[in-house]
Amino acid sequence: MRSRTIELFKKFISVDYPLTIEMLTEEFQISARTIRNEIQEINEFLSQRHFTLITTVRNKGFIIHADQDQKQLIQHALLGLSTSAVLSKDERQFDLLLSIAFAKTPVILSHKEAVYFVSKSVLDEDIRKIRARLKKYDIELISQPKQGMQFVGLERSIRLMMYEAINQFAANLELDKPLHELSSIQQHLFNYIPQLLIDNLLQLAHRTISQIHDEIYVQQIVIFTAIWIVRNQHQHHLTMVRSDFNNNEQGQIASFIHLVCKHFALQVNWQERQYIIYMLEAFNTKDINNYVEWLNAQLLAIKLVNYVEEKTQIPFSTKQEQLYENLCKHLAGLIARVSNNIHIINPLLDSIKQNYGEIHAAITTFMHELETKLSHKISDDEIAFLTIHFSTFASAINQDRSYYFKAVVLCCHGIATSNLLAQTLKEFFSIDVLAILGRNDLNLLDQLDFDLIFSTFPLQHFAHPVLVLEPILKEKNHPIIKDFLTKHRANRRINHLTDATDLFYSLVNLIKESGGIVSEPIYNQLEKCLALNNLKINKRKIQPMLKDILTDDDILLHQDCHDWRKAIQIAAEPLLNKQFILPSYVDAMITSVEQYGPYIVIGKNLALAHARPEDGVNQLGLSVVTMRQPVDFGNDDMGPVKIIFCLAAIDSFSHLNIMRSLIELINDEQKLEHLTKCQSITQFKSILFNEAKSD
Repeated sequence: MRSRTIELFKKFISVDYPLTIEMLTEEFQISARTIRNEIQEINEFLSQRHFTLITTVRNKGFIIHADQDQKQLIQHALLGLSTSAVLSKDERQFDLLLSIAFAKTPVILSHKEAVYFVSKSVLDEDIRKIRARLKKYDIELISQPKQGMQFVGLERSIRLMMYEAINQFAANLELDKPLHELSSIQQHLFNYIPQLLIDNLLQLAHRTISQIHDEIYVQQIVIFTAIWIVRNQHQHHLTMVRSDFNNNEQGQIASFIHLVCKHFALQVNWQERQYIIYMLEAFNTKDINNYVEWLNAQLLAIKLVNYVEEKTQIPFSTKQEQLYENLCKHLAGLIARVSNNIHIINPLLDSIKQNYGEIHAAITTFMHELETKLSHKISDDEIAFLTIHFSTFASAINQDRSYYFKAVVLCCHGIATSNLLAQTLKEFFSIDVLAILGRNDLNLLDQLDFDLIFSTFPLQHFAHPVLVLEPILKEKNHPIIKDFLTKHRANRRINHLTDATDLFYSLVNLIKESGGIVSEPIYNQLEKCLALNNLKINKRKIQPMLKDILTDDDILLHQDCHDWRKAIQIAAEPLLNKQFILPSYVDAMITSVEQYGPYIVIGKNLALAHARPEDGVNQLGLSVVTMRQPVDFGNDDMGPVKIIFCLAAIDSFSHLNIMRSLIELINDEQKLEHLTKCQSITQFKSILFNEAKSD
C-alpha cells in the first residue's frame, strides 16, 4: 500500500464524522477519482481482515462506523503493513529539502533518481518547485562536484525557510506522539532530526518555559530549536549579526537555551545565543519589555477592539481590562513574528473559522492595515489565535446576558387553572407571560408582541410556534417544554440589564459616609447583588475619561521650543509640579526616544510622550502642550509635532479610555488643527471634550 494511501487511511481512523470528497482532495492535493480508488484499496484491506468498511453517508461523505476498540485493531494491523517506496510529489520535495539542509553526506541529484524511483524530468520539476520556494528567502540552490546540492544564502534565512517548510509539509505535527501514529510525510522529518532530540527538547522546554501555557507555542519553539541545533552541529553558523539580537539573559527562554547548550554540549558564541533567544521570544505571547512595543501594542489593541466591536456588535469593551491585557501581549509577539517571517501554525484554524466566522472575518479585514505597515502578510493562523482571544470573551459576555421568551398562554379551563399554568412556566423556565387568553380571545393575538404560544387546546395555522400542554403541568412535561424552547431559541430575547453604575457608586459612598468600610468582598457582593436584580455596572465608566484627569493646570498653550527634548520636559512640567511623576520619568521618556527613535509621534503633528510606570509614576495623569512653532522629532511621515500629550500610566488598563480618546483625535485632523490654534484653556477643553463644535 502506498504511503499516501496509509495516510488517507489514518485520516479515516482519526475522525468520527463523515469526510467529503472535497475535504479530502483539498487536504491530500489529489483528484476525486484518485481518492475513490484509494478508498476502494483501503476497503479491500479491511474486507480481507473482516473489519468494518468505509461506507457512504448520503449527502455527507465517507466514514468508518467503528468504535475505538475496532479502530485500535485496525491501527495495529497497519503497523505490520509494508509500504511502497514510491513517494508522493510532496514527500519527495520535503525529503529533498530535509536532506540538503540536514544530511551529513553530500546530496547528489542523480543518486536521488534511483532512491525515489523517478525519472530525471520528474526530479527536475521537483527542483524547479524548490527553487521557487527558496526565492522568497533570497536563497539559491546550487550543485558542486563532490559536495552535492547546497543552499547558498544567509544562515538565518535558511533556518526560517526550513521551519516554514516543516510546518507546511508536516502540518499539525504532534511531537509527543509515537512515531507509528504519525503520517508518513511527518515520519520523514525524524529521518533527519532524531526523535530523541525532539523528546529531550520538549522535556527541557517544559522544565524552563512556564509562562507559555499553550502547547502549540512550546512545540513550535522545539521545532525551531531543533533546526538550530542540527544546523550548528553541521557547522552552519551565522555570518552577520543584528543589533537587535540583544536580549535579557535572565529570562526563561534564555534559561531554556542555557540548558539546551549544556545538554547537547553545544559550543555556540554570544552571537548565536542572542539570535536563538531573540527568535524564540517571538513565539511567545510575551510580556512587553520596551517602550515601542508598549505603545504599538496599546494603540493596536484599542483600534482592534473598537473595530471588531463595531463590526460584530458584541460589547467587548465591557470586558476590556482582561481582553486588552491578553491582546497587548499577543500582539507584541505577533508583530515580532510577522516582522521576522516566523509563521506559527494553529491546528484549530478550520474549526475557529467555522465556529467564529464573524469575528475572524472582522479581524482579517482590520489586519490589512497592519500588513501595509509591517510590509508582511499576517497569516490566517495568527488571525485565528486573535479570534480565540475575542471568542473567549464573547462567550463570557454571552453568559452575562439574560435570555427569555415572551409568551402567551391560551387556556379554556378557568382563571385559576390558567394562572397556575402561567406561574409554573415562569417559575421553571425563562418565560415572561405577556397575557392569558381564552378560546374566544384569539383575535387579540395580532395586537400583542410575543414569541411563543402555550395552549391547552389544539390550534390551527399560526405564525408563532405553538406547544399544546396539559392544563396542570407535571414534572414529566418539563423535558418537552425544554425541547420546545431549545428548538425555537432563535426567537428568544436578550434581557438588557439596566445601567446602575451611578447607583453603585452612590451606594458605595453612602456606606462610607455612614461609617462602614467598603472592602473588596463587600464591593464584589454589592456588584453581584445589582446583577441579580438586572442592574449592570459599566466598567468603562469606572475608568477615568480624558476630562476626568486633564485639568486647567495640565494644559499649556503656545510654548516656544525648538528642541524635542526640551519639548518633552515642558509637556511633563504640570505632572512634575503635582508630583504625579518623578524627574526620573522625564529622563526615561527622553531616553526612550534616543534609543528607539521618534516612535512617540503617533499621528500627524501629534506625539504621546510616555515611559513605563516603574520609571517614576505616582499617580495616573495626563498633561498637554501646544507649540507656537512645530518641533521636529525626526518622523518624516507624520511631520513636525504641534501638540504633545504626556501620559503617566500606573498600570496596563486604567488609562485605556484616555488612549481611546487620543486615537479619536489622531483620526480627526481638523479637530487637531483647531486645538493647536486655541487661544484659551477654556476653548481648548471645549473642543477637546466635544463640548462645542470645533469649527
